[in-house]
Amino acid sequence: MSPVSRRSLLSFGAAGLASIPLARIEAIEPQSWKGKRPKNIIFCVADGMALQVVTMANHFQQMTSGRHSYWTELMERPDVATGLQDTRSLSSIVTDSAAAASTWGSGRRIWNGQLNVYPDGTKLRTLYSIVQEAGVKTGLVTTTTMTHATPSGFSIVIDNRDKEADIAVQHLSNNVDVLLGGGDKFFSGDKRKDKRDLYTEFAAKGYKVAKDRDTLLATKGAKILGIFSDSHLPFSVDRNNSAELQKKVPTLAEMAKVAIENLKGGKNGFILQIEGGKVDHAGHANDIAGQIHDQIAFEEAVKVAIDFAQKDGETLVIITSDHATGGPSLNGAGNEYFDATQGFASIANIKASSGVIFDAIGKKPTASMVQDVIREKSTYGLKEVEAQAIADAINGKSPFPFLELQKGPQSVLALVMQNYHKVGYTSLNHTNDHVLVSAFGPGSQYCHGLTNNVEFFDIMLAAKGLKFENPAQMTFEEAAKHMEKHKDAVFAELEPWQTSEDCGCHQHNH
Repeated sequence: MSPVSRRSLLSFGAAGLASIPLARIEAIEPQSWKGKRPKNIIFCVADGMALQVVTMANHFQQMTSGRHSYWTELMERPDVATGLQDTRSLSSIVTDSAAAASTWGSGRRIWNGQLNVYPDGTKLRTLYSIVQEAGVKTGLVTTTTMTHATPSGFSIVIDNRDKEADIAVQHLSNNVDVLLGGGDKFFSGDKRKDKRDLYTEFAAKGYKVAKDRDTLLATKGAKILGIFSDSHLPFSVDRNNSAELQKKVPTLAEMAKVAIENLKGGKNGFILQIEGGKVDHAGHANDIAGQIHDQIAFEEAVKVAIDFAQKDGETLVIITSDHATGGPSLNGAGNEYFDATQGFASIANIKASSGVIFDAIGKKPTASMVQDVIREKSTYGLKEVEAQAIADAINGKSPFPFLELQKGPQSVLALVMQNYHKVGYTSLNHTNDHVLVSAFGPGSQYCHGLTNNVEFFDIMLAAKGLKFENPAQMTFEEAAKHMEKHKDAVFAELEPWQTSEDCGCHQHNH
């Protein structure tokens, strides 16, 4: 099935979407900025993070370590502004990560699946290209591929987010000072179809290249390209249970610290995006252990940013998400809901992501094989009927073939595991929730209340005393007409080497 038919690009009816206003909020003018301007901006993104994930991460840490989660502690502080963000895109009230990140990167709403470009081909200027002209250093840190949608939103202009091999080449010319994440297959000459060794080309431009944790931690005072996995970085729950991964792959907090150390000190400051991208991937997989552990890892990186900002006194830290994913919630269970607490606490016994669990189960499992793996990876003793449902789903015989949003193996595994940890999901997809925003430092007052996603572009530019207006916001009707003409070319099938195939995110779940 082609990406176009999976997306069902125009099937929802122009009239319905067009009736939702796309009016721009009044842009923040640089001259109207109140108070001290930040020298630096650190923009932290927990991709796919629903408010419920913050809640559950807090409760999980209270149960396992006796303390609140770091983000919860921040929200209790009077010097931290807290609000919500509206996340819609040009083409849907449910956004994808490319369109969401592009709102921050260009100040305009974009069609799902595209990066800083309108469906008629109009290319928009990106936040990073604008601030670089003013001498501001820039950085991107992520637990996804370096070429994935969210880090790309600040600096990449391309008609299809799935063209990750092309995005890697754009990074070469975009001169972002620090690039840390995954995606070796898009940079290595041995793996790229065109045989370009982008590592050598980055090194020729003055970048130090790091491919393991020790090399990264020893890198100081230079432009850096750090790539630590073939595709996305591993889930934190898997890294936490593997000495080999701990030795090779840095944590998000470690990458954030290195990035800040190498960006700080310039006379015009820096802007750094830090993304916890695996929170989203776990949401797509309905994997609560994956989601909570990566949320905790993200908040550890946020602490690195806040610690720096508190000492520096000139740094604005914005913490948010691009959208929510999966609709997770802890459900009341048992008499007086007592079973909910005990079930939720059992998540601490899950020692692997659902992807690792599926790999261990294998492709043609029996119910007994499923029971053995689940017991080993989580201590849950599945009933035979539960294990058989999972085995059937893996073998292509889902117990719920009639359910559009909950019929594959991942959904069936999550539905069965819900009997034990009591956390349920609504789908494997993004949702349209407002997402949490917190901010600390000079300019944090502009992030309270409800902020439209497009406003962050103006906030960050105004913080640097800059203003830029991209071409006027395209209407849905205009965009739909152009997309109808060009969709086959824009969203043509790409060869596997060109895209990331091992996550449950937008491009494989259209």
